[in-house]
Amino acid sequence: MHIPMWEYLVRILVLYITVMVALRLMGKREIGQLSVFDFVVSMMIAELSTLPMEDTRIPLYISLLAIAALVLLQVLVSFLQLKSHWFRHWVEGEPVMLVEHGKIRDTAMKRARYSMNDLLLQLREQGVANVADVEFAVLENSGKLSVIPRADKRPLTPADVGQPVAPSTIPIPVVIDGQPVKKGLDSLRRDTTWLTQELARRGYTDLTDVFYAAVDANGTWWIDPRDERT
Repeated sequence: MHIPMWEYLVRILVLYITVMVALRLMGKREIGQLSVFDFVVSMMIAELSTLPMEDTRIPLYISLLAIAALVLLQVLVSFLQLKSHWFRHWVEGEPVMLVEHGKIRDTAMKRARYSMNDLLLQLREQGVANVADVEFAVLENSGKLSVIPRADKRPLTPADVGQPVAPSTIPIPVVIDGQPVKKGLDSLRRDTTWLTQELARRGYTDLTDVFYAAVDANGTWWIDPRDERT
């Protein structure tokens, strides 16, 4: 059965919006941080979204209902994981200590089905060439290896030498693509008049000449002009 092109395009638009909303409701996580359950749900949602486009005989509402059911299930499982340690352990498992005080825990590696080549590869990717330089190496639930080097192998920090440092501050965007950022100005308790005056003091009399501008809590500015202005 053939359907009009406009109806096919509407199907694509509806499914696109539905998948975007579904993933948004599932929460913000990187692909590498997804649990097995989250990954399976994401794959099933992707598969359900393609079925009505491949087979136009399938009613659109069936896929929408199935996607909604999966999202509700994922939200319910996430809620239960917050409330029950046992349930969280059953769904996601627990991190596994593979290296402790420079010693490889081969029994734990066998239980996790993690080979020595996998361990050495992950250590090299994090700049560690010698297992003896590792204090702890933990295989996380996401499959990522968290590595904590020995104290004498870690880079020197200001705290190690008793050097005081100023607290870090996050720059607040005040201009993006030549337009003032109201949220950033509100957080600084400033307005566009102050913004234009400060930019004019720094040689930017026209706001549209600025592609991006940010200022931190210490009053330090960082301004990136448009390429044409540069």
